[in-house]
Amino acid sequence: MLLLLASATDFEISETATWLSNHTVGLNALKAKLLITGIGQLQTSYALQNKIRFERPNFVIQAGIGGAATKEEIGKVYAIGSEEIADLGVMEKAGFSNMFDMGLDNPDRFPFSEGKLKNPYQFLLEWTGLTVLDGITVNEIKSSDFADFQRNRAPVVESMEGAALHYVCLMEQVPFLQIRSISNLTGDRDKSRWKLKEAIKSLHETLVHLIQKLEKADETLFRI
Repeated sequence: MLLLLASATDFEISETATWLSNHTVGLNALKAKLLITGIGQLQTSYALQNKIRFERPNFVIQAGIGGAATKEEIGKVYAIGSEEIADLGVMEKAGFSNMFDMGLDNPDRFPFSEGKLKNPYQFLLEWTGLTVLDGITVNEIKSSDFADFQRNRAPVVESMEGAALHYVCLMEQVPFLQIRSISNLTGDRDKSRWKLKEAIKSLHETLVHLIQKLEKADETLFRI
């Protein structure tokens, strides 16, 4: 089984990369390869698709840190069940309209479902043992939240690469997970209040746990 562990930057998974290099003997039939995609949707999409086309993995985990709406979520690790591209659209006087609101695309045209990029591998999401939240992907990190996404909604996790993972893996029909550790509140640009070290430590511990579980798994894990 080939696992592709992808992250936007080195520092987000540096501990896990070191752990993997020291534990290759114990991985049995599981082979794990790292992919640093770069930041944002464009770089992530290209890097993932290029890797999948030339060295198709059985499973992709995208791991990284992200922002969330409440302090209670900081330091916790979540699996992402669906992604929305939060800032693809038009800002008008009446507010923000995305491409589906404007009728430019069908919100149920594959790989979208109800305007979201949903992870269909529900058994895989449950297997993680993590709380599953929705995600939003942005191109611009703002000092204020995307109110339309925060108001009257369940908690969401903000990143700059999540939608790219979901889109590419859905199109290429590769099982995937997005794992996010929360380092900060969305809209908070004061990095002195961010918990980067804590978030990265929690992410590393979660990844090691999942990889060790994956050693004992078989292809039935990836059924839809």
